Amino acid sequence: MTAQEVKFANFYESTLNGVLASGATSGTITAAPTSNGTSNISVPYYLVIDPDNASTREVVEVTAASGTTLSTIVRDKEGRHTSDPTHADGTVVRMAVVKEMFEDLHDRIDAGVTASSATTFTNKVIDADATGNNITNIENANVKAAAAIDATKIADGSVTSAEFQYLSTVTSNVQTQLDSKSSIGLVIALGG
Repeated sequence: MTAQEVKFANFYESTLNGVLASGATSGTITAAPTSNGTSNISVPYYLVIDPDNASTREVVEVTAASGTTLSTIVRDKEGRHTSDPTHADGTVVRMAVVKEMFEDLHDRIDAGVTASSATTFTNKVIDADATGNNITNIENANVKAAAAIDATKIADGSVTSAEFQYLSTVTSNVQTQLDSKSSIGLVIALGG
């Protein structure tokens, strides 16, 4: 199976419009599958041809279609027949829940997010404190300017955000400015 999202229409039933010969990979039906009675569903989808006849029942996957024309059909998805059966004009075609739909769903889940996959999430919240969650490899470039990270998260956490903000008006090395101020104070104290 493949990791694909198959479509489904409730209560769809039609008939073949012409013979579907053994080995044929395209065909025509008398009414297209719809989701609401008027809008055709998109491919891929599964159809069961001759669903009430155990000997010729066949699940097919429609991978290309336009209206009532099934342009590309993958025959005998269940592998029940040694060769594809021939279906007569007027044979019932029905959409039913088939095991292939569940296999496709299973494959889509398996193809999803794994421990080793690289996945982009949009509008999702990841709780780093939740059990089993771990956020790693965050670099400075990954942090947005508007993140407003609290200064207590820097170094040992003893500097508050307000104290850290005072640095915004410093025009040169703080220690050099302090050393300069202390030497001026010493000269004044000595009477200089």
